[in-house]
Amino acid sequence: MMASGMATDFADSRVIFVYNAQSGLFSALSDYVHKIISPDTYDCQLCAVTYGNLGMRSTWAGYVKALPAKVIFTYKDKLIAEPPVMRNAELPAAFVIRDNETKPAITAKEFNACQSEEALIALCTEKLEPLLI
Repeated sequence: MMASGMATDFADSRVIFVYNAQSGLFSALSDYVHKIISPDTYDCQLCAVTYGNLGMRSTWAGYVKALPAKVIFTYKDKLIAEPPVMRNAELPAAFVIRDNETKPAITAKEFNACQSEEALIALCTEKLEPLLI
């Protein structure tokens, strides 16, 4: 009985990763070229670390899939109807929504300090998991 109650809690939990990038095909193509030509000036370390030239890196994808919550990736121009805590955050950022409460989980400063997929996964493990338990 308790296990199903925990599953319900997890089903109600969401992790929202917000890229410091615009949505849309033109923006995606521009970002792709920018990451190749001038990676040091690219504005979204979350994108830079989790995506290679051929798509999402497999280790990151596996980590995200294993999180005990619904995971959503979105873009800064999609935050119009979101709570102020999300709309006003410096990006990239991550948030946990649980019990209808939105909590900041990972800041832009923390994301921008990650220089590898492994460092990002360690950061997410440290910051997200306590908010999901």
